[in-house]
Amino acid sequence: MTDMQKSAGAILKTDTKGRVQTPATRRESLLDEFERSGLNAFKFAALVGIKYQTFAAWAARKEVGSA
Repeated sequence: MTDMQKSAGAILKTDTKGRVQTPATRRESLLDEFERSGLNAFKFAALVGIKYQTFAAWAARKEVGSA
């Protein structure tokens, strides 16, 4: 079951453990933005409010999918 949270005017879906579910389109746009930013992954994740481990997993999945 999912719950809804409000954050900065947007409604975010969460799972039963309270984790925010990020849509695939948002993940892709964040990864594209990261590539253009010139920042390291740790700094970029902190800047956009995502845990580094989560961001690193997204990046790893993107690399596997594009190979």
